[in-house]
Amino acid sequence: MIDLDGRIFLWLHQHLAEGGGLALMCVLTVVGSGWGALLVLPLFASPRTRRFGGSLSAVLAVTAIVVFVLKAIVKRKRPYLVVPDVHPRVFEAPTDFSFPSGHAAGSFAFATFVAVVLLSAEGSRAARIAIGVALLSVALGVGISRCALGVHFPGDVAAGALLGGTAGAIGARLHRRRVT
Repeated sequence: MIDLDGRIFLWLHQHLAEGGGLALMCVLTVVGSGWGALLVLPLFASPRTRRFGGSLSAVLAVTAIVVFVLKAIVKRKRPYLVVPDVHPRVFEAPTDFSFPSGHAAGSFAFATFVAVVLLSAEGSRAARIAIGVALLSVALGVGISRCALGVHFPGDVAAGALLGGTAGAIGARLHRRRVT
């Protein structure tokens, strides 16, 4: 009997990466990859955004380190290695451990940090909330894509989301203290 984590994984893997869904899942997984961190680099060009970029970079770095350490401690195998008839639907199957999802952790760290910082920013409150909701929705999509593509169980994604969200929120709070 497969546990709840396994059942949810199988449903996501069997239903969301079919046809056009596969392309969307691949795009979301690329958005959540480490390459997305390069979006922070332009923030260092301007003195007005340099502190924000530095704080966000620190949050992403700490998140990545914690993910690396947890993977080494937990050593959970990826779904395609333990679930029969599951094959990864990605460019190249990851070979490291599965728990927690680094894609989910990084995406939620980025989205949460930006969303929390935006809450105290000037400008249209509705626009700031909409941006935060959009970023968090993309982060959720990144996490779901990892299950749909066969490389993470939902528990891996949930742990990554919790880790990244916590790091993003703490980092945003520390950033706001430095700015004020």
